[in-house]
Amino acid sequence: MIKDLIKNVAYPMLKSRPDFLVIGAQKAGTTSLYNYLIQHPKVVGNESWKEIRYFDLHENYNKGLGWYLGNFPSKREKGDRLTFDASPSYLYFDYIPGLIKKDLGNMKMIAILRNPVDRAYSAWQMYHSFADNPHDHLRNIADERTFKQAIDDELNSLSAKYPFDYINRGKYAYQLKNYYKQFDKENLLVLNFNQFKEDVETLLNSTCDFLSIERFSPEKLQEFKQTKYNAGKYKVEKSESDLQVIQQLKEYFVPYNEELYTLLGQRYTWS
Repeated sequence: MIKDLIKNVAYPMLKSRPDFLVIGAQKAGTTSLYNYLIQHPKVVGNESWKEIRYFDLHENYNKGLGWYLGNFPSKREKGDRLTFDASPSYLYFDYIPGLIKKDLGNMKMIAILRNPVDRAYSAWQMYHSFADNPHDHLRNIADERTFKQAIDDELNSLSAKYPFDYINRGKYAYQLKNYYKQFDKENLLVLNFNQFKEDVETLLNSTCDFLSIERFSPEKLQEFKQTKYNAGKYKVEKSESDLQVIQQLKEYFVPYNEELYTLLGQRYTWS
């Protein structure tokens, strides 16, 4: 009772609210962006691991806004810096934009989009690797199917398979439209995952400009170019079967990518 009182009454008065959110997509560089941003002098990370997952996990949301704010630094500790939550599933679920608007108001949000074919394969690699993980909570969501079996199951099913959702998580236009129903487009910065490899300086400059903070110094940017956060963690050799499925997905996603390009008013070089 006393703990709940502290969370629900004291935390809203003492704790900081997030200044912005990184909402996804899953396997699209949210960890990398988080690790870059917390090195900025005007940014401070949350007190949990980067993914608080307040809005997408019902058991967390039911704990209340006070619980959520308890994951952020105190107003005194934060000072004039920005703090944030980077939970990559926020982009995916259609009910989340309304919850964010209700609880946090007109937030600034950042979405990183990755070629949906590459994203699907990377997600499968991650879930597939969980079968050998020493932690029970990860083994419990392991996907022991081959990539072909996983994709065939989703293509032949009327409903997605949570938590995998390899295909539907790559239909970005639908997800962004859910946010545009609740927020102005100016509230949402959409980044291309390819820039992490091709032009991280432009990606970070765009992010800093969007957040109205000073850009990283040339020295820091050079350091970032020599560092890859969370890159290549689940890389394995693609089998012939995997390559065939990848080609199938490339064709499948063409109309969905075209819808995205129309929505954004720009094209990505996703092959």
